[in-house]
Amino acid sequence: MKKRLVVLASALGVAGLVAAGSVAALGGAVTNPEADTPAEPVTQRVYDAAYAEFRDCMKDAGVPLAGERTVGAVHEFSYLADGQSAYDKCYPDFAGVDFQWQVANSYDSPTYVKLRECLTEGGVQPGKDVETVWAQVQAEKIDVDACTLGVGSN
Repeated sequence: MKKRLVVLASALGVAGLVAAGSVAALGGAVTNPEADTPAEPVTQRVYDAAYAEFRDCMKDAGVPLAGERTVGAVHEFSYLADGQSAYDKCYPDFAGVDFQWQVANSYDSPTYVKLRECLTEGGVQPGKDVETVWAQVQAEKIDVDACTLGVGSN
């Protein structure tokens, strides 16, 4: 299987909250999420059902998810930082489905929409897949933070 350059949103502690749930292919790698990914492609129905089980597991552990929203086709969520042990217990059952779904839907993620816009503004026709777009961003030396977050210089 071809390795993809992706990073699942790492847990970011912000005001006692931990946020997770979106692909940001900006470098780095996940240890080996493909080891637990389903053999068959994940459908919207399978992804939504697995997310509901994860959400219910967190709630049953006394750590309801906060800030739930759907961005593109991906569920994003946060939880109180003191709920990390519940997350560590509940997320592994969802991780493989989540990873496969996010990779399959990363081309249309907000990050990649912005990266394609920056390529177009720079006179480059964006590629038709995540790997090509990422290679183009690197080749053009696009400042990813400036492009996707509006910080620094482009």
